[in-house]
Amino acid sequence: MNLDKKREQIQDQALQAWIQKNKKGTVEIITGLGKTMIAMKAIMTMPKGCSVLWLAETNQRWKDVKDDIINFKKFYNIDIYEHVDKIEMFCYQSAYKWTDKHFDIVIADEIHDGLTLEYSKFFLYNTYNSIIGLSATINRKTVYKTESGEEITKGELIDNIAPICFKYSVNQGQEDGTARKLNIHVINHNLDFQTKNVLAGSKTKQFLTTEKNSYDYWDNEFKKSLFLPASIKEFKLRVTSSARARILYNLPSKVVVTKKLLEVLSDKTIVFGNSIEALLQVTPNVISSKNSELKNSDIRNKFDSGEYDIIGSFKMLKQGANLKGLTNAVIMSYYSVEKDITQMIGKQFA
Repeated sequence: MNLDKKREQIQDQALQAWIQKNKKGTVEIITGLGKTMIAMKAIMTMPKGCSVLWLAETNQRWKDVKDDIINFKKFYNIDIYEHVDKIEMFCYQSAYKWTDKHFDIVIADEIHDGLTLEYSKFFLYNTYNSIIGLSATINRKTVYKTESGEEITKGELIDNIAPICFKYSVNQGQEDGTARKLNIHVINHNLDFQTKNVLAGSKTKQFLTTEKNSYDYWDNEFKKSLFLPASIKEFKLRVTSSARARILYNLPSKVVVTKKLLEVLSDKTIVFGNSIEALLQVTPNVISSKNSELKNSDIRNKFDSGEYDIIGSFKMLKQGANLKGLTNAVIMSYYSVEKDITQMIGKQFA
């Protein structure tokens, strides 16, 4: 069985599992296997003239969804727009404010982004006949504290809204040959102990120091926090560990290493970073929330067409984006969230 047939088979298995759960559930499936195609097949199981709400994290996602609707028509000779009354596309950031709206089916794209106490209000105060959640990774252990002081996990939220009905893991993808095998390399380098380019000090008295001195200071503060009274220990540990991590995430020396790396990498490359300013030192073509939608779209289109070989992204392309002809991804700043690292490594190479 060729790869396309195998992927289609997995999509159909996911669809049937969702149907068996009365069309209310989440498909947790690795990136690159066509979660959007599963969603469109789910729409086609609904009565003709149905109303569809497609939720996602960012507006940038809609370009890819619309492209996939076109591809769906080419592949299956089915026009989604002829089957539905309308497809509304909104972000979780807007939809959670709604009340008393009704839809025939809700597509909860990257549903893990909608599983917060704030955004999940949409699912509580609005109604729908069917819902299909889509995700590659859901961290069920993430804990939220309600206004009353009670704790609820992301796992409990997904179980209440759209329980997992089908799961296909990275290990399964490797065994079946459906997950693309990637060459992943980690480049280690020492903290700069000579160049004073890291801002330190208080707000009223700031000065520049080296990466190593800055990290050593906060590392020492973290260690001292271990011996503080219990009343303030947890707070100080959180503050000092965050400051220490922030230095590692945003090392100026990473810009230097990335520039050298791009000189030897061929073909099309995306660079991920934790700072828009740092990314702009690497490439002027950075997709970010600071740009207009028109500018971000222009950068995407020129990358897809081959006019640009390198683009940068802070958060907006970490998930849900299909980039044409992408060969390399450089993660200039490490992300400690498993979901983010999985999305960046996986979806971009679909």
